Amino acid sequence: MTTPARRQYVQIKSQHQDAILLFQMGDFYETFDEDAQIAARELQIVLTARDFGAATRVPLAGIPVHALETYVGRLVAKGYKVAVCEQIGEPGKRLVERAVTRILTPGTLSEPGLVPPRQNNYLAAVALSRDKHAAGLAYVDVTTGEFAVTSFPAGSLPAAVEAELHRLRPVECLLAVTFDPPKLAGHAAGAEGSEPAQIKPFILPAPTTLTMLPAPTFEPEAARVRLCRHFGVSTLEAYGCAQLPLAIAAAGAILAYLEKMNPALLRLLIGLRTYTADAYMILDGHTQRNLELLEGTRGGVKGSLLGVLDQTRTAMGGRLMRRVLTQPLVDLVELNRRYDALEELVDRPPLRSRLGGLLDGLGDLERLAGRVRQGTAIPRELLGLREFLKVIPPLQDVLGSATSALLQEQNEALDACPEFVGLIERAISVGEDGENRTIKRGYSADLDTLIDSISESRRWIAGLEAAERERTGIKTLKVGYNKVFGYYLEVSRANAMRVPGDYLRKQTLVNGERYITPELKDHEARILNAEERIEELERALYADLLRQAGVHYPRLSISAAALARLDVLLGLAEVAARNGYARPQLDTTTGLAITAGRHPVVEQMLDGAEFIPNDAALGEEAGSIFLLTGPNMAGKSTFLRQVALICLMAQIGSFVPARQARIGLVDRIFTRVGAHDDIASGQSTFMVEMVETATILHHATRHSLIVLDEIGRGTSTYDGLAIARAVVEHLHENLGARTLFATHYHELAQLTDVLPGLRAYTMAINEQNEEIIFLHRMVPGSGGRSYGIQVARLAGMPPGIIQRAREVLSQMEGERLERLQAAEQPLALVAEQKTPYLPARPPSGSLPALLLEPAASSFLQELLGLNVAAITPLEAMNRLFALQQQARALLQQQATGTNNSH
Repeated sequence: MTTPARRQYVQIKSQHQDAILLFQMGDFYETFDEDAQIAARELQIVLTARDFGAATRVPLAGIPVHALETYVGRLVAKGYKVAVCEQIGEPGKRLVERAVTRILTPGTLSEPGLVPPRQNNYLAAVALSRDKHAAGLAYVDVTTGEFAVTSFPAGSLPAAVEAELHRLRPVECLLAVTFDPPKLAGHAAGAEGSEPAQIKPFILPAPTTLTMLPAPTFEPEAARVRLCRHFGVSTLEAYGCAQLPLAIAAAGAILAYLEKMNPALLRLLIGLRTYTADAYMILDGHTQRNLELLEGTRGGVKGSLLGVLDQTRTAMGGRLMRRVLTQPLVDLVELNRRYDALEELVDRPPLRSRLGGLLDGLGDLERLAGRVRQGTAIPRELLGLREFLKVIPPLQDVLGSATSALLQEQNEALDACPEFVGLIERAISVGEDGENRTIKRGYSADLDTLIDSISESRRWIAGLEAAERERTGIKTLKVGYNKVFGYYLEVSRANAMRVPGDYLRKQTLVNGERYITPELKDHEARILNAEERIEELERALYADLLRQAGVHYPRLSISAAALARLDVLLGLAEVAARNGYARPQLDTTTGLAITAGRHPVVEQMLDGAEFIPNDAALGEEAGSIFLLTGPNMAGKSTFLRQVALICLMAQIGSFVPARQARIGLVDRIFTRVGAHDDIASGQSTFMVEMVETATILHHATRHSLIVLDEIGRGTSTYDGLAIARAVVEHLHENLGARTLFATHYHELAQLTDVLPGLRAYTMAINEQNEEIIFLHRMVPGSGGRSYGIQVARLAGMPPGIIQRAREVLSQMEGERLERLQAAEQPLALVAEQKTPYLPARPPSGSLPALLLEPAASSFLQELLGLNVAAITPLEAMNRLFALQQQARALLQQQATGTNNSH
């Protein structure tokens, strides 16, 4: 037979089998059975056991109620779902009523201590069409109320969805159970009437938690009804997604999920924004990682572009900076508006200084407003929000002198919300009355009356100690209070004989006794009864206050967004002014011309040393492919990345690290940099390289920017060289995209003879007595050597290995020279023969027969003059191509002559 509390727990747990149930019992949340074992292990807390009826002993582990956020955050971070079961009834003689008030998952966390302050905490949902050709995506941040949807047409999967998920980096993603976890399986469209061709599934960015929901959750029509009911509308036309059923399905799934997990979160969702991914530059996960946009190579923001550009002063500005950085614009008008605002801020240091001073210390208005709307804000947060709003009028005064349109718009969007400020000032106590009250005196007449009704009793008790000491002569007598015994008079044993007769013994202590008097008990009853009613009334008044304050959420949200935009603009202006960045010029061409460009991150890590700038020109008359050779450590990869980062910075509306920059809008940046295995998928380094390169070649357009570093290095020399050349030719002949191509295949530079859009450059070095000095400057031409041994010496390779490598290299070069000399002798003999070294004359009309004709003498001489042993693979391909063209021309001449004779 178990206890009622145990039966209650079992019944509630049966409804939440997939979650750890935190069951409130007084001042603790307890876990039982397997949940207790998990909690003890993961939280490093004590595992105990307790009897719940005869022969019912169960494991349990508990955490204090006041420490809920700390412990829950650790469980959710480890991938557990947590259901919080709270006491919703008053404790008494009967079993207290309990219910699950919220279920916490990574995407539904809203408590300040559980979400990173400068990052969005996105919950995403992906809805796939039945044929898996198209998709809709929705995402929400339940701490800020941001709610948006988009859709992806047939043929864009899986790359488009994967790129958007990597941009958002959701902490949790919802998917229908009809698709296999943990990958989102997509399909490419096949030929009409055929089965769709299977393609690689797109992968969620780590460490996203994948949550599978029943398929009906994503049913478009049900989702449409759910959204209309939530927003109180009959159509979704005003939200821009009425004709996007998959986007609606994804958004509806999020609503259904939040309603189940924590209905209070839905109050923040007051709008829905529809956007298209092609309105922004697309940055896939590889590009974000290779360009180190949000994280450096060692993790964290240090060493990343974010670490350089994010000079925001507020948490909401920091979150917006991340979004801006991963969502560059392709809208020239909006970009120039941002440039105008930055230019004004850069040119007016006093304006920057005054704005910065006002933004310093400004709290997270965005998330605080959200907590007010949800009804979870505490009094201290309301008071903080009031103080933040008081900063807005001075900000508006400063911004009043701004002339740029974008700064003026932020000024107009700011709203000090005086009604909210006035409400908080009237209602919330700040302790000026000397009492620990939440509601200020004068806000509620009923509350004031209750408080006044016990003021006389409080004054009497406050003076009781002095009065009793004087009456009894016991100078050490004390008046105290605790929750168990209430008010009492405490007398030491030494003074026991002096205790008056009207004292009633209440509790015996080691060194004394505690007493009460009838009069003290009477005043205590008045106070305790009134305090209980005061507490109940204060709770009701505070809940109503949050409801009234929540009405102002839309205005607070608009102000918070304006403050975040202002913070980002001010931060970008500070970076531009401090580092000497220039305003770029953007247009719709496919050109790119950067003068004295610098790498924004590397130059900040040089500790005062000078960064050597370089020019870059691509597209139009400059040629579409920039081929760069040179040894390792000479700066090839730095240059490639700096060009890409300058383009990206220009399209987020930032000034750029260059003397001048003219850039044709880039629709997408692709990068293939570095080498790594994908062991989980069974792919080698070379396979990963080829897959990434193939993705680029399939999705790039003429307006893309492609960065390729060492294509073909993961296989044999000839295979790699052949692949690299084929890629270059395809980019030149078929795509025409602006391409930066770094390589150790120096032979590729010779393609400038046959590819007019290819320009070859190398990293300059200074070589003296086996020593090399990297000049970090680009010069036209091709580097003839890789200087691998010299670089190995600079890296600290043991001297013995360096010496042995030089010996082996010298030996190999000597053997190669001997082979060349041996090969030249038979070729010389053939060249000296009076009769060409050919078989008997073949039938007329074939190529060998034509070689005996006088017109073919130049062709024959060139063929015989080839030094086959000395020629490089790339030279051989070029020469063979030219000879093939000559042979075709000779055949054409013969065919023409034969026809004419007839």
